[in-house]
Amino acid sequence: MSTVKKASIKEKEYNIIVTDKVRSYADEPFFIKKEEKAAAFLRKHPLPEHLKK
Repeated sequence: MSTVKKASIKEKEYNIIVTDKVRSYADEPFFIKKEEKAAAFLRKHPLPEHLKK
């Protein structure tokens, strides 16, 4: 079962889907793009040594 709620953040309106189903984001292009951007950013600006684990 899922319901859709409206929410506005900084004068922009969004539809929020509330569901009990677990969704996999592995094949979502938006998330893949974000991961690629993060990887490219970290290549240019590596983490300081004390933050690496």
